[in-house]
Amino acid sequence: MAAGEAARADFARHWQAEFPGEPAPRMELGSVRAMERELERCRRHLRRLQRALAEERFKVGYLEAALARAPPP
Repeated sequence: MAAGEAARADFARHWQAEFPGEPAPRMELGSVRAMERELERCRRHLRRLQRALAEERFKVGYLEAALARAPPP
């Protein structure tokens, strides 16, 4: 088994332990450089998701507060 295949199998095993029944996402793990690119891609994606989560939390908080202040119908 090549190093990249071994790394993908190891990743898939850990993924399955964390997310049973969910297929592991495909990632390029064949070299250190490939892993570094994947890491940067994952970090960018995580930043976008954290931003989206912060925006949704803000909207929920705003709407809950606005509804709490609203007069009853």
